[in-house]
Amino acid sequence: MIKRYYLIVKKFFSLGANNKRLLFHLFFSTFLRNISLLTLPFAASRIVNYATKGDFLTTFMWAIFFLVCSLVYVLLHHYNYVSYANNSIFTHNKLQQLILNKVTSYDENFTKNISTAYIVNTAFNDVGKVMQVPDEIFDVITEIISIIIALIILTTVNIYIGIIALVLNLISLYALSRNMKKRDYYLSEQRKYQDYISGLMGQVLDGNKEIKSFNMKDDLNNYLENYKKSWRKNYFLKRKYNDYVWVLVPTILGFGKIAVYFILIYLILNGQYDVATLVLVIGYYENIQSEFQKLYGRLDTVSSNSTRVDRIYKILNYKTKNMLEFGSINNDDINGKIEFKNVFFTYDKQVIMKDVSFEILPQSFTAIVGKSGSGKSTIFRLLLRLYKTNKGQILLDDKDIYEYTKEVYSSNVSIVTQKPFIFDMSIRENLNLVDSNHEHQIEACKRAGIHDYIMSLKDGYNTKLVSDAENLSSGQKQLLALARTLLSKSEVLLFDEVTSSLDMNTSKQIINILKDLKKDHTILMITHKPALMKMADEIIVIDNGRLVGKGNHKNLIENNKYYQRLQK
Repeated sequence: MIKRYYLIVKKFFSLGANNKRLLFHLFFSTFLRNISLLTLPFAASRIVNYATKGDFLTTFMWAIFFLVCSLVYVLLHHYNYVSYANNSIFTHNKLQQLILNKVTSYDENFTKNISTAYIVNTAFNDVGKVMQVPDEIFDVITEIISIIIALIILTTVNIYIGIIALVLNLISLYALSRNMKKRDYYLSEQRKYQDYISGLMGQVLDGNKEIKSFNMKDDLNNYLENYKKSWRKNYFLKRKYNDYVWVLVPTILGFGKIAVYFILIYLILNGQYDVATLVLVIGYYENIQSEFQKLYGRLDTVSSNSTRVDRIYKILNYKTKNMLEFGSINNDDINGKIEFKNVFFTYDKQVIMKDVSFEILPQSFTAIVGKSGSGKSTIFRLLLRLYKTNKGQILLDDKDIYEYTKEVYSSNVSIVTQKPFIFDMSIRENLNLVDSNHEHQIEACKRAGIHDYIMSLKDGYNTKLVSDAENLSSGQKQLLALARTLLSKSEVLLFDEVTSSLDMNTSKQIINILKDLKKDHTILMITHKPALMKMADEIIVIDNGRLVGKGNHKNLIENNKYYQRLQK
């Protein structure tokens, strides 16, 4: 039992979401608060003792002492509450920050191995509970100390009462540990099916149009009902063992209380103890019972939080054999020269890229073309360092891309996708995530050709965007995403099929913007549009993961069969 709780506590503190100063105040206030309670039964017995002897002055002095101890306890309780609040807020915020940092820094395999529903449930539900763990642990430690001190006092008064109290506490702890272990297993299973239900709900929201078109509602309800059935089964099993904990243990301690009363009554009737001793023994046994009730409540909370700690630990300590590492080059003076040197890449045991080599000069526009599934998008994913090559090198300004720091590289290589994601914030707040300087934002929006439209809106840059900017057209979203990318001051701009779903006018606007951007950026674009291929300085032709052509449109259309086939 001790080992199990030790491992839970060890794992929690390994998360790195604690402040030593706040932890000290929390433990110190908890210890003083609990120890101060031990003075009250003794003071109460002294009051009864002197009152029965008729010594009213001494009785009054002990009554004052009792009152002072009670006031000290109240003050210490407030000190402990403030310490708990400060530590909990720090831990809560720190854990959410750590999870956000991890999720935004891992490769694309992360959400493949750990579901989005798992991450969301953990970041909000589990973090909100786990922040209580230090308080519960410190309460457990100080309550055990209080129980030991009370047991020693009872044993010195009457060894039989002390032994009864000790044995009943040990039996209660055993029953507590056994039932909690089973309860926590079924809690873990319940949370697993809760993740399945959350994941299914998220997919229903994302695929609502397809669900309506193909009338999938009944089949999806069957999936949901199966998940709910498993969730209910584990929920009731969890409750079964939880009820054992909260009914069995108090019953055991209750029988002990009755036994102690009978012993005390017998001893008083035989003249061995007086009323003051009765008050002392009852006070400390009540203290033991109260502290033990709190203790198994705390252990119950820590035990139930073990599943939550495991879930957070899984996210923060996620490891794969393809884990990306970043280097130490902090030079932000990037020109934008890109080179692939004999690059091989395998994903899920399938060879995606085979010995690909090419060079792209700064201030140029390069189109990457090929049939669907040929490996074009993989080039971008590798350039974004979402994956690591199996063999070969990718260079930026003649240095391996993995040798740059995360901050320098991510600020110099950016992408605009076919379906850019826009947060449910105002236009300005979306741009603030990259650069909060409003003059820079206006400059970027003007260059992207979206400024005039923004200013035509009632609230201008403060216009609230909803549901991934559904109140903007596809073209306007693309232009806003481009402005956001320009704010990053990236030297290398990647465009992934950005004109494929746009109308002709917006496509022409993007083409004109690209011509302007080429003056001071390295531009790579995945495209199927012949017009964009013709304006490119160079075209890279990919087929089945291999480089099968490189040159301008005129040269390739005359000499390259793969390119000729694409044009047709």
